[in-house]
Amino acid sequence: MTDAERLAAAFVSGGPLTALDNPPADTDAAYAIQDAMREKLGKPIVGWKLAQTMPPAMKAAGLTEPTVSPLMDGMIFPDGTVFGPDRFLSPEAEAEVVLELSADLPGPATADEVRAACAGYRLAIEMADSRYADKPSMGAKAVIADMNSSNALVIGELRPVAEVPEVATGKLSLKLGDGTILEPLGADWRPDPFQVVAFLSEFCARRGLPLKAGAVITTGTHTKPTRTGPGSVVASFEGFGTVSCEFPALRGA
Repeated sequence: MTDAERLAAAFVSGGPLTALDNPPADTDAAYAIQDAMREKLGKPIVGWKLAQTMPPAMKAAGLTEPTVSPLMDGMIFPDGTVFGPDRFLSPEAEAEVVLELSADLPGPATADEVRAACAGYRLAIEMADSRYADKPSMGAKAVIADMNSSNALVIGELRPVAEVPEVATGKLSLKLGDGTILEPLGADWRPDPFQVVAFLSEFCARRGLPLKAGAVITTGTHTKPTRTGPGSVVASFEGFGTVSCEFPALRGA
């Protein structure tokens, strides 16, 4: 099996991988594995995930730009979803702000053009989940290959786009499955959703993947990515509402 086939199998039902047979030497090779993994899974793209969206996060990962992966059909869930015990291997929860497009962005766009193309935004929890047994040891390029650790995105109701600047800088918290409460990251680590999607528009145009109306785009975490065990996960955005999900157990536990 190729690395992409092994990653796809681990995404669906297999155990974690301890290594790749041919680790990507650069980000182009990493995205080539990611593309092949997506093709193997065989589902349409319905949205996008970005990570390392702020300069401190890029620097810490040894990157020069944010990392990207598609969200496929079956990866986006409504607020209050209760997942089955076979969904996650080692999930990390993140509080995020999602933009939803009402118009195509066929080429590079400015932040103002992104805002004008938005139907609104949604409060969200990303449940990231690596297919690696020891994700930190694999490095950033291997994480890109693994669909950027994408697994499930839980989204709330569509809200007015005018609220985005305030919600993206305001108070929030994230409760993990064991009751641990995470506070927001510092201001220099918190992404501007419009600027993030402006980068995505250039990235997708570069790779021949224009952004389509209806796409759901999660724009980077506002809390430290933190592993969570089973239980209820709740993101609370002060003055704007909450979004939550629950899972009873980890796969194979």
